[in-house]
Amino acid sequence: MVKKRKGGTREYRFKIDAYSPETMPLSRLAEYLADLSVLFGEDKSVHLIRIEGGSTDPILLVEREAEPKVRARLRAVKQNNGPPEAMRANDELNEKLREDNATGEVIDPAGGKVLVFPGCERAEPLAYGPFNQPGVLIGIPIKLGGEQETVPIHLQGRYEKYICFAKRSKAKEIAEHIFTNVIRVEGTARWIRRPSGLWEMLNFTVKDFKPLADASLREAIQKLRAIPAKWKNKEDPLGELMDIRHGTDG
Repeated sequence: MVKKRKGGTREYRFKIDAYSPETMPLSRLAEYLADLSVLFGEDKSVHLIRIEGGSTDPILLVEREAEPKVRARLRAVKQNNGPPEAMRANDELNEKLREDNATGEVIDPAGGKVLVFPGCERAEPLAYGPFNQPGVLIGIPIKLGGEQETVPIHLQGRYEKYICFAKRSKAKEIAEHIFTNVIRVEGTARWIRRPSGLWEMLNFTVKDFKPLADASLREAIQKLRAIPAKWKNKEDPLGELMDIRHGTDG
């Protein structure tokens, strides 16, 4: 039976098959909850209301209007095509459970298992990298500066924000375009492939940039996508790149 509360809110349970509410270290519980917050998203509409069970089960209350979004997000994670931050949180939860010699589950209000975390039962995860590769990013500068010789530059892309690093002299040139122009930055990206198969860019060092005059971010991306390239048809283009890089056949 779906568990509803006053105001139309609904309860989700995260079952951690380790510890008990009395033995769970507070700092470890806080780490699990931080990952859960990212996994669920909609942080203003998801609330921790209690910890219960013979094992440690945080009960999360999801407000009615946010519940469809939360359910869709969890479903996308299960299908391995969720937002990058949610996929990373999923990996982090699995890794914590593995370290704690435990397994876990996200259980919906009807008692269904939305997500299952194999944790300690999972085969030893495989990760690739980190490794460096030339790269290009496109976005609008929205923040930059720092006290070191190399300073952070925040670029707002179409879907997410990138944090790059550049020497002060180059950052000063980029500053002329802050909040106004779309720029194309070239440099070196440092990548890692998570056990889930998700590729994550750890950092990006800017070597040069070019303003994309009279072009919106959407137009710039469309132009890039219009360039003929066989790699676009690859299921895992970065995986192909790794094979080429290490001389793997096939």
